[in-house]
Amino acid sequence: MKILLIAPTVDTCYEAVLPLGLMNLFLIGEELGCDMELLDLSRVSYKNGLKRILSKPYDLVGISCNFTNAAPYVMRYAKEIKNAYPGTTVIAGGNHATLMPEDLLFNDYDYIIAGEGEASFKEFLQRLLGRQPLSDLKGLCYLKNGEVVKNPAREPIEDLDSLPLNDYSRFDLGPYFKWAKIKYLNIETSRGCIYSCAFCATVKMWGHKFRHKTPSRIVQEFTIAKKLQCDYVFLCDDDTALDEGNLRNFCRLLIEKNIIIPWGTTLGSNSIKDPTTFDLMAKSGCAKANICIESANPQILKEYRKPYTVEDNRRTCFALRKRKILVHNHGIIGSPKETLRQTLNTYFYLIKTSPIWHVSVLEPRPGTDYWQEWCKKGDFSQYRLFGKANIFLSNKKVSNYLLYRFFALGYFLNPSRIWNALFNQKKATRYNYRIQYYVAYRTVKENLLGLCRWMFRLP
Repeated sequence: MKILLIAPTVDTCYEAVLPLGLMNLFLIGEELGCDMELLDLSRVSYKNGLKRILSKPYDLVGISCNFTNAAPYVMRYAKEIKNAYPGTTVIAGGNHATLMPEDLLFNDYDYIIAGEGEASFKEFLQRLLGRQPLSDLKGLCYLKNGEVVKNPAREPIEDLDSLPLNDYSRFDLGPYFKWAKIKYLNIETSRGCIYSCAFCATVKMWGHKFRHKTPSRIVQEFTIAKKLQCDYVFLCDDDTALDEGNLRNFCRLLIEKNIIIPWGTTLGSNSIKDPTTFDLMAKSGCAKANICIESANPQILKEYRKPYTVEDNRRTCFALRKRKILVHNHGIIGSPKETLRQTLNTYFYLIKTSPIWHVSVLEPRPGTDYWQEWCKKGDFSQYRLFGKANIFLSNKKVSNYLLYRFFALGYFLNPSRIWNALFNQKKATRYNYRIQYYVAYRTVKENLLGLCRWMFRLP
């Protein structure tokens, strides 16, 4: 069976990272004897990407639909594929596909693999290869008599060590290294979250239980990164410290085996209880920590259902800076209940607590409280507004828009940040400063293109 997996074109402002989920599916397909190909089109125009997709026939095409602002492109792929090769089965997975399967099923997709995909994808292929029925497959969504059928969810994978160990020998990392200008890998060490933040759909995708790889498995992946002579490794978890003991143990193992590579991760503000954990992180090579502060206002933190206080944020930022770990704080503005003073309070707090920070505008993402309340949900033309600070739920749209751009301009014109982005001697630090400029460039570019589409009534 010839299978093509696709990371789609997306008009997003995020950095270019390895499509880890698709890589897992690629390796699973190979284990079953399938002829696998993977195309990362995330930085390719839709037109050029489509040419590559249609260059030859496949039995099955699987497309990742994680981001809502990728959905308009993803929704068009299946029709084009079916027109060229009517016998091809087209499936999708990812966050948006899981939470809004009807968007794709009513646009020529045959199946959606919802939620955590590896086990469902493996059984899906086994059934196809064995010519067995698919209708009762856990985690599968499909159309029947014009109605969306959502099969019962598949149980989360308890043993994350059972996921394929990726040594990257089957993938070309050159384009990613060239783009980043350093040898940079992203690694997944955990899934799931124990919290239920109002603006986040993580638990809808990965489950409400925190699961993690064992320290020895994590160190195996670091060992592969060291063999590849990587300059930086980022642990793309929602909160690596939700199991502080596991974090401490893999830090100890990195130190013991002398596998010291600069690495970064995301931490919750109150996840680390033992101050010596920060010491272990620093000694094992931790160079950067993302802290999702979200707001400097207790009232807004309560609305977001955040499990920490402003004081927790301050304590964690201080502990990281004390160990010379670069702090990257993240804030969110634009809550319907947020006052302008509270918005400014968050900006000034971010400026005071971290050298790198960024602000997102609160978006009504599918699966969140705000999606349910959003009056424009179901309007596909609105999907392109996501990820570029263009959706304002607050009635203070003009002031929020101007504040967002004003503080962004001040951030990027800061001489210290410009110097660090260009000349900092540490490759990992230089990359983390520089990527913020790329985010800004993509945001401005896509907003200008969106304005042109609106002015000239382009699709």
